[in-house]
Amino acid sequence: MAKTVAIIGAGPAGLTSIKACLEEGLTPTVFERRAIIGGLWNYDEKSTDSPGGAVYKSLITNTSKELTYFSDFPFPEDWSPFLSQGEYLSYINSYAEAFDLQQYIRLEHEVLQIVQAPDYDVTGRWRIRYKSGNTEDEQQFDHVMICTGNSSEAYSPTYPGQEEFGGTIIHSNQYRTPQQFIDKNVLVIGDSFSAGDVATELGFHSKQVYLSMRKGCYVFPKRGDGGWPFDALLSTRWRYLMPEWLIRFITKRFMERDVNYDAYGLRSEHKLFRSAVIANDFILTQIVHGRVKTRPAVERFFHRGVEFVDGSKLEDLDVVVFGTGYRTRVPIIADELVSDDFETREIYKYILPVRLAHPSLVVIGIIRVFGATAPSFEMQARWAARLFTGQLTLPPLSEMSREIEEMRKVQLEINHKHTIKILPYFYNTELAEDIGCRPNLLRMFLSDPALAIHMLFAPAVPASFRLVGPNSWPGARDAVMNCWNNYLAGMKGRVVKTKSTDISNRYVFLLISVVVVVIAVLLYS
Repeated sequence: MAKTVAIIGAGPAGLTSIKACLEEGLTPTVFERRAIIGGLWNYDEKSTDSPGGAVYKSLITNTSKELTYFSDFPFPEDWSPFLSQGEYLSYINSYAEAFDLQQYIRLEHEVLQIVQAPDYDVTGRWRIRYKSGNTEDEQQFDHVMICTGNSSEAYSPTYPGQEEFGGTIIHSNQYRTPQQFIDKNVLVIGDSFSAGDVATELGFHSKQVYLSMRKGCYVFPKRGDGGWPFDALLSTRWRYLMPEWLIRFITKRFMERDVNYDAYGLRSEHKLFRSAVIANDFILTQIVHGRVKTRPAVERFFHRGVEFVDGSKLEDLDVVVFGTGYRTRVPIIADELVSDDFETREIYKYILPVRLAHPSLVVIGIIRVFGATAPSFEMQARWAARLFTGQLTLPPLSEMSREIEEMRKVQLEINHKHTIKILPYFYNTELAEDIGCRPNLLRMFLSDPALAIHMLFAPAVPASFRLVGPNSWPGARDAVMNCWNNYLAGMKGRVVKTKSTDISNRYVFLLISVVVVVIAVLLYS
């Protein structure tokens, strides 16, 4: 009899977890508290009281489509390189329909508590207590996958004098459209994605917008050399052969070639890849136009104004928007099992709580990703499903604990606080090695050199982890080979006669560059 798996949440992480379970012969049951699937990608203009993540109407994905899809379900080729909230939600629903996932989902079923079953010590089973309508019930499962996301609780800082402000104070999770901010003076506090997006949009509508940052940030453009998506150019395997300092040097030169970070008031106190990031090209234009003005960190509030740490003040403010991110909470399970504190949380590969007697419960999607999230959630789900079926062997507890402690130190060094933020290429490749779906480039150069060259120089697309190994996909090769053309197809509304835009023409030059870089690193290391 197939083992049962309770999956909590039907957002992207939950949906890909269903599919991963089915691929490994497990029987999933999903508990979703909403009446619809898709998680926070569902836009709700009327409800602004959600404690966790929410989307605004103008939201556009930070990552390009060829890096953002589930590994065996690419986006339609005629879709634009970056996607709106509505397009991505449509994609999620199409994914669920294509793989017939809805039949495993119980909508409007809110999980109240996850506890170990009475026979847990022997079986490793779990008891799920849930509510549907006015009725509470419970059910036991062999395994549990918690897919409630990494944005469960909006974080809003408190400042001296804040209660005296007298204007409107909201978190960005309450922001939907700019209508209520027209002709108002607005201060946005934050130095990352949502703060940048809200400040940029309000710059077109509000009387004046100010952006307050503690440490500064880097602005990752969406357009890179030749108009190609910047993340696609950056996320290639050949670049990851370089040492980090060289990648940082090259990337920084590109990002600063037409932006004076000091003059714009954006300069970060931390180096690139260790700093907060805004992924909105328009923020720079808004600063140049004077529609958004940068300011340092806030020291205190007073009536309709704030004082900054440098002693300067802003008066006549109408609204303050906190774009200060989220905390990851898992209140449905005991803290000693899955801690809400990243400093004490012991989760192997950021998936498996190691202090459990049985490896029968995992968390999918609590990571923050310096790139596209869904492909990393999918790799986590595939890893967990193989763990549940015994096809993936864990190292001894002492080794897992040592790795957790090492990664905790790395995260603290990179992020300057206890959190989980990963680079998707390295993390996904590590999980692929465990799963058995990591392609061997050297072997590929002998059997399929054209594919191997694309694997090296094209973006490291999710389909590359469906080329070989368990649950491989026949369409994976085409998805890898066609990724550049798929970017173009989404932009060419008007065909013009011009020189070739095929970026693969550069591959010979890039191949020579890789050889030179590798030799240089070997000589000077």
